[in-house]
Amino acid sequence: MTVIALVLLAVSAAAPLLAPPLRRVVADPVVPVAAVSVVLLCAAAAVAAGADPTGGWQLGAALVLAVVVATTAGSHVVRAVYRLMRREFRPARVRASAPTPAGDPEPPDDGDRPEAVLRGGAWIGYLERAAVATTLLAGWPEGIALVLAVKGVGRYAELRETNAPEAFIIGTLASLLWAAAAAGVAHLLR
Repeated sequence: MTVIALVLLAVSAAAPLLAPPLRRVVADPVVPVAAVSVVLLCAAAAVAAGADPTGGWQLGAALVLAVVVATTAGSHVVRAVYRLMRREFRPARVRASAPTPAGDPEPPDDGDRPEAVLRGGAWIGYLERAAVATTLLAGWPEGIALVLAVKGVGRYAELRETNAPEAFIIGTLASLLWAAAAAGVAHLLR
C-alpha cells in the first residue's frame, strides 16, 4: 500500500507535465491539470490512510515527494482556484488560426487576471509551498507564520493595487492548503 501511495504522489507531482500536450486541445489547461493533481493527491491520501506506518527509504521518499507535490502541482491548483473564482469552468478550445511561430497555440492574455497583478508570484508560490510543506513535515508548524510574515512584508507595497489584496489572500490560502494537504499525505505514511 505504501508503494502505491508513493506512486500516486509521484504522478501527482508530474501532473503539470500534462499542460503542454493539453494546450493542443484546450486553450487553458490549468483547471484540468489541477483536477488531475487533486484527484491523485486524494487517492494517495486514501491509500496512505490504509497503509501501515513506514520507515527507511519509503518514509524518505514520502517526505521528498510530498514537498515536490506541494511545489510543482501547487501552482496549477492555485491558478485553478483563480479560474473557478472567476467562474471560468470550461476553458475554450484552441483556435487553429492562432499558432505561434513554434506551432504551439498562443497562451491567453492574462493582463487582467489576479495572478498577473502580483509579479513574481509563481516563484514566490513555489518557495512558499516548499517551505510550508517542509516546516510541517519537520514538525515545526510555527514556520508557517514565518513564511507568511516574509511574504506579507515582501508584498506590502504591491498590495495597494486594484485586486491585489484579494489575489494575495486567495492565492496564499489556496497555496497553504495545497502544501498542507501534500504534507498530510506523507504524515499519514509515518
